Amino acid sequence: MLLSLYKQSYVRLVIIGMLAGLFTACSGNKVNQPTELDPNFKDKVLVERLWKRSIGDGDLALNLELSSFMFDGMIYSIDGLGYLTVLDPAQGKILWDKALEINVSGGLGGDAKHLYFSSFDGELIAIDRHTASEVWRAKLSSEAISEPVSNGNLVAVQTVDGKLFNFGANDGILRWRYDSIGPLLSLRGTPRPIMSQRYTLTSFANGEMLAFDNQSGEIYWKAILATPVGRTELERLVDPDGQAVIDGDTLYTIAYQGKLVSLDVSTGAEKWSKSYSSFNSLAFGFGNLYVTTSDGEVLAINPKSGTEIWRNEDFKFRRLSAPFVYQQTLAFADMDGYLHFLEISNGEQLARKLPDDDGVMGDFLTFEDQLLVTTRSGHIVAYKLFSGEEYLRRSIERKLAR
Repeated sequence: MLLSLYKQSYVRLVIIGMLAGLFTACSGNKVNQPTELDPNFKDKVLVERLWKRSIGDGDLALNLELSSFMFDGMIYSIDGLGYLTVLDPAQGKILWDKALEINVSGGLGGDAKHLYFSSFDGELIAIDRHTASEVWRAKLSSEAISEPVSNGNLVAVQTVDGKLFNFGANDGILRWRYDSIGPLLSLRGTPRPIMSQRYTLTSFANGEMLAFDNQSGEIYWKAILATPVGRTELERLVDPDGQAVIDGDTLYTIAYQGKLVSLDVSTGAEKWSKSYSSFNSLAFGFGNLYVTTSDGEVLAINPKSGTEIWRNEDFKFRRLSAPFVYQQTLAFADMDGYLHFLEISNGEQLARKLPDDDGVMGDFLTFEDQLLVTTRSGHIVAYKLFSGEEYLRRSIERKLAR
């Protein structure tokens, strides 16, 4: 089974590599080279690594996005072979672990009782959050590579073949399923659904976002995030792979070769839209919306009007991760695994760190004043930004220690 897993993933990675080369080819067939990082850059703020802990074998070089799950002050992580680790994030202490021996395709989701993840056998698996004993497993139409979400009563997961499943959280019985009409070609990725007690919202590779009634599965509203344009399937790619964000009564989402859209979360009515392209999730904080585009630009957007507040082009074509608001900074990783911190108010570069040579995967997390990053080699790394009196004290201590 593991050999089959590697063969399947190898084929996907070859396709992804071919697409990546095509995505970066612009007019005149000139390939856009990644911007070189400034070798003379010096950190302007103090960001220190507090701890680093092994959580298994990582993604096994399969280009997975195995996000960890945090609940009740504990971090739950799983690697590509189903090795589950539970950590106390205060010091990175491993509380317990268990080898589930399952080939995992997507990261962890969970609720107060259970953890949920998907396998390369096309199954959704629920385990007890305290003992890791299996509670139930349900058959999917294909693998899922984004984490499931749960509201405590229901659990939803989206598969790579464009289907959304909604199961009972306690019994694993299928409540309803939606089959989207997908394009011939799409990016390898799916967004994590957004689930409340009443509705589930998600987008599909055909450029649509839908809101579903949790009880019946009926479509409550539908919005068009992008319309395929062009003669080739590559030109017609409009895949919204990233996670949408909600602020108050407004939902913000973005599509590849599409647009950044502001929608009324209760009706799906469009408030405004701007032409941007991204396959990453959005971030919201300090009253602004943040985007890392498919070209490697970092933007701060006014959420009321969609106008740009600032733009940073220092990382063009470096295949950036989703942005993440951490204290007074905007954090993201690049293709070489570097972790960058920008000033939240103007986009100025503040700090650069390298958590791991193999790169970064999944979503960032925070615990108190720590930023938690998961690496592809199978580690969680905790950073802390020091400022004010603490920054001065540590700077003096460093100088005295030299």
